[in-house]
Amino acid sequence: MKFSKPKISDPVSIIAHQLKSPLAVIKEYLQALSSGECGKINSLQKEYLSDALENVKRMKQNIDDLLMVKSAEEGKFKMSFKPISLEEITENVIDDFSLWAKALNCQISFERPEKLPLALGDARAIRMVIENLISNAVKYNRGKGKIEVSLAPEGKMLIFSCRDNGVGIPQKDFKKVFTKFYRSPEAIELDPSGAGLGLYINKIIIESAGGKIWFSKNKMSGMTFYFNLPIAK
Repeated sequence: MKFSKPKISDPVSIIAHQLKSPLAVIKEYLQALSSGECGKINSLQKEYLSDALENVKRMKQNIDDLLMVKSAEEGKFKMSFKPISLEEITENVIDDFSLWAKALNCQISFERPEKLPLALGDARAIRMVIENLISNAVKYNRGKGKIEVSLAPEGKMLIFSCRDNGVGIPQKDFKKVFTKFYRSPEAIELDPSGAGLGLYINKIIIESAGGKIWFSKNKMSGMTFYFNLPIAK
């Protein structure tokens, strides 16, 4: 009896999937230890466990990003386009990040007109984009961070913008910003754990939804990132 030789799948996908299960187990153990379920812990131990848990979460996010990129490049990443409220999604993200931003001495403001039309997009995917842009603005600030988020209609599109006064991006690297694995030296210094996939994924999502994503360098410091989406009819 002859056996056919098994096909070798993409090694990135195999490794990523194999890492997810042990990471989930590690996360459960760390959470159990941190909560005191396995016995009393002191403040220093709790701090170390909290740092370890945060790094496990970051690693899981990096794995999820790799799998998403692979899915998108193979044409398997699907989105469901419906009328969505960018205002509501943005408000929820800002609320979720408010304590973290405050801990890093950042202030987030949100400006928009009284009445905004709905946009056409996938709520889950667009939330990922907004989370990435605002979290980058928080992570890469210099002390007294000032983040200005806004929404405004322009013609048939709805424009989102996120302005910060952080470390910015060197002009020589502007062409690399939306490429895979790009990270500026300043960003790596502030947060060595990133994979450099967030903006690449953002570009895939926004362009798949019929929009555009871009950025500009602020005169004083920091960057402003924008994206637009079609207004739902």
